[in-house]
Amino acid sequence: MLDLTLLNDHSREFATRLFRAWPEWFQWARFDPYEDFEKEALLVEVPRPVDGSGNGLFITTSEWEISIGFGEGFHTSFGARTGENFYDDAMQFLADFVAERLVVAVAHEDREWLGAWTIDLSRESLADLLPDAGETVSIRSWLGTHDRQIVGVA
Repeated sequence: MLDLTLLNDHSREFATRLFRAWPEWFQWARFDPYEDFEKEALLVEVPRPVDGSGNGLFITTSEWEISIGFGEGFHTSFGARTGENFYDDAMQFLADFVAERLVVAVAHEDREWLGAWTIDLSRESLADLLPDAGETVSIRSWLGTHDRQIVGVA
C-alpha cells in the first residue's frame, strides 16, 4: 500500500484531495514507475468501470503538474502555467468526467491519430459532431453511456 507521506509535497497535496473525493481509487495508487527524475510522484490507474479496461483513467503528478488521461488517445495537463488553482481545475475535470458531463473524443483517419479533445455535454451535442469524410471520431465516456463511433461520409 502506498505511503502518502513519502510522496513529494505537490503529489501529496493532490493525492489528499483526490482520495478524499474518490477513496476507492487509492487501491490503484503507486509511485510513478515511469518517472526517472521525480521518484516521489504519484500514478493512479483506475480501470474503466463499464468494462474493467486497462485503458481506463490515469492520473500522474510528475513534473510538478497533474496529467489526466483516458483510453489510448487522450490526455490533458494542469499545472502552474494553466492557472492559479490547477489542483481545483484538475479535480473539477475529474468530477465532470466521472459524472459524464464531459466525454472524450478521439479522431482517426486510416488508423492514424488526428487529435483528441473533450466535449462538454452541458454546452455541446454529440449529434452536432460531423467528422470529415474518411475520419472516424470515437466517443468514450467514463461509464460508457455515450460511447459511439461517428464516421465521416463524403
